[in-house]
Amino acid sequence: MRRLIDKLRPSQTLSQQLPVKNALWRRIKLGIYSLGILVLASTSVILLTDHDHVSADLLRISADAGLRLNNIQVRGRAHTPTDTLLTTMGLELGTPILGIDLVKLHQDISNIGWVETAIVERRLPATIHITIRERIPIALLQTSDAHRLIDHTGTIINDADPREFTHLRVVTGNDAAIHAERILAVLKTEPELFSEVWAVSFRAKRRWDVHLKNGMEIRLPEIDPVSAWARLAVIDRKKEIISRDLAVIDLRIPQQLIVEPNIPVRGKGSKT
Repeated sequence: MRRLIDKLRPSQTLSQQLPVKNALWRRIKLGIYSLGILVLASTSVILLTDHDHVSADLLRISADAGLRLNNIQVRGRAHTPTDTLLTTMGLELGTPILGIDLVKLHQDISNIGWVETAIVERRLPATIHITIRERIPIALLQTSDAHRLIDHTGTIINDADPREFTHLRVVTGNDAAIHAERILAVLKTEPELFSEVWAVSFRAKRRWDVHLKNGMEIRLPEIDPVSAWARLAVIDRKKEIISRDLAVIDLRIPQQLIVEPNIPVRGKGSKT
């Protein structure tokens, strides 16, 4: 018994004892690592043989530990209807949060008409956080049967109500949607003239006609419409030409301005 409790003989030094302790600790760690490997190996076999059963058990265990969906946070929503978003997500409070398929959830949200981009995050223990960037409407596209709202890329914003955006300009013509942002940027360079514009039409996929609120048509050239529009603005400031009784102002020939007066139609007044 005396030898068992003698930890250090008087002749031993501390430096002689440390190698023994280090060796013992290495053997303990090796045993822990070996046990971990055995557990992982057995778990892998189980997952391969009964994946669904084990997954269900893991989800149940995680849910019992408090990993359940209790909060849904959405940032960036302005026009997307709340009901549409909730129906599309299909999430139920209390669902095991680890069982929510984030990839599918992201795809479903991205398919909503108003949504341009989306970021979906799982924030443990209980929150799904969604950040969306909505499409910004720039114009109303005139189609054969209705007006459709479009964004800067020309993409139609499905499920949007065009009646809520009647302040936007109307664009029409083949391929008009994808070129709408550029022509609107040109017209906005002259704010006073732009305020009188209600529609633009793309002609032969090459150039634009601008329709004013008073019924006048401005024909812009295919090449350098910016300079032509600026020239019209200068003339209007001096001569108030767009206030005159004209049907067309043609700017397609450089340095020239050709006008067509309104021709009265008998019995229908001076404008038709």
